[in-house]
Amino acid sequence: MKQGRIMDQPADYKKLGINPDKIETWEDGRRDNNQPGHAEIWYLDCSFDDQSTLVLGFRPKSVDHVDTTEENPNVAINYTAPDGTPLYDYRLYDAAETYTSIKDANLKWGPSTLVGKDWQEYDVHIEPEADQEIVMEGKKSVKHKTAVDLHFDAQVKPFRPGTGYITFGENDKFYYNFICITKLTVSGKITVYGEEKKVSGSAYYNHQWFNISPVNAFHHWIWGRQNIGKYNVLIYDMVGADRFGKPEIPLMTIDDNNGQRVFENTSAANTQVEFLETYLQESTNKQVPKEIRYTFNQDDIKVVYTISAPKEINIIDIYGLAPKAAQEQFDKLKMQPTYTRYLASTELKIIKPGHTETVNGSMLYEMNFPAKSL
Repeated sequence: MKQGRIMDQPADYKKLGINPDKIETWEDGRRDNNQPGHAEIWYLDCSFDDQSTLVLGFRPKSVDHVDTTEENPNVAINYTAPDGTPLYDYRLYDAAETYTSIKDANLKWGPSTLVGKDWQEYDVHIEPEADQEIVMEGKKSVKHKTAVDLHFDAQVKPFRPGTGYITFGENDKFYYNFICITKLTVSGKITVYGEEKKVSGSAYYNHQWFNISPVNAFHHWIWGRQNIGKYNVLIYDMVGADRFGKPEIPLMTIDDNNGQRVFENTSAANTQVEFLETYLQESTNKQVPKEIRYTFNQDDIKVVYTISAPKEINIIDIYGLAPKAAQEQFDKLKMQPTYTRYLASTELKIIKPGHTETVNGSMLYEMNFPAKSL
């Protein structure tokens, strides 16, 4: 029996106090609590015109604190230079010195701030701080000289699948939720490697909160976004873990250059997902998809989206890096967690009565794959 769904029924909206017709400002404020297993993140992914990238994450708890009640508000700053050189700068704050609004996106953590305005605009300010050793997710940062002053403007409306709650287990016990904005413009200035520079480009925003680790929640997910022709595409194909019966939750949005949503899918009933070809990933010894085709049918529109010829950009062998005791626990659960980031070719077909539009492009996407096999 499949135990996973999007909470999108009238009773769900009523139970959660969520407006089915509008994403409200308070939904971007603090949504979760500090109970063990609970976590939350406000996430921005920037692609600048000079080919550099910047990922920012504001989290009330770091990964190693998720299973405790202790909050350690932190900001992750991950910058990649145009030549591919990475820079990691992490900030850590005393919870007593932070403010996080439940009314809107208003985070003031020490001198670091993230302020949103009704899902339309965001401003991020981060100052240099004194040197100290901080380790997050196995990465160490000592020098905290990075500065960020960026302004973001949404180019499309936010995407909330149903209430935003995606649940697993009996009586919706576990949830892994999100609301995102798939395209924003970003401009401002950053200081990296001691040099201040002006930047501009595009960005993605995601606010997530959950009470179950993704390693335990999912069999796998495939997530990617791209600008392809005159369209902006998001694919977020989730499959719940074996213990939940592998429920399928295939999400997709397509917005045009004018910010109009031309297609949105949140249902598995009208979706076909095909792994047309797989290959053996040598470093993990797992069969993984090489060519994936999604077919969505809705009323008078059909969308066919194909991902092919992937090139591995980054592989994290979570299982292989785990200590022996953790590996033995994974083995008992028949799990082998891995993560891969790819650059791949894509083809988007939008089929309407009497007209078919085909656009080709390329996309960075990720596959989070906790299960042992497809």
